[in-house]
Amino acid sequence: FIGSTSNSAYCRRRELLESLTEHENLFVTRTNSGVEYCDALNRIKIFVGADVGFGEYMIKNFEAMACGCLLLAWDQGGKENTALGFEDMQNVVLFNDAEGLRKKLALLREKPQLIREIAEAGQKLIEQRYSWDSLGEEVAKCVKLPLRRKVVKEFFGIKRYSSSID
Repeated sequence: FIGSTSNSAYCRRRELLESLTEHENLFVTRTNSGVEYCDALNRIKIFVGADVGFGEYMIKNFEAMACGCLLLAWDQGGKENTALGFEDMQNVVLFNDAEGLRKKLALLREKPQLIREIAEAGQKLIEQRYSWDSLGEEVAKCVKLPLRRKVVKEFFGIKRYSSSID
């Protein structure tokens, strides 16, 4: 895990990470932003996203996946997963508690090829849907005004022109 645990907003994150370090070889650290952080992500194989109770995935999860890490992430719910394209044990590993995570880790240790397959699928998802170009195209689609047609209305014999969106 790379990130902060000291802020009071992260108390559940800290509890989860402490629980995991009791049973797993989990390294918890912080880095400076930029090159140091990117280098750290590129050195590790598995990243734990411990965003407990936030209801959304933090950017660090996407950054880890982009660097080719297998993402083990606290499950933020079906709607969030569907919207983002996250599929448990396909392109991400989701968990709801420390015990569930430990069970999935045991399975992954038995099948190291599965670790690579899920990590590669996660990286592919990020490259396809969340690259600068892909996001730019989506933003452009959202802000592009639909074509307008001129509507002529007559009120008391006076013509008024207005625009209408279909």
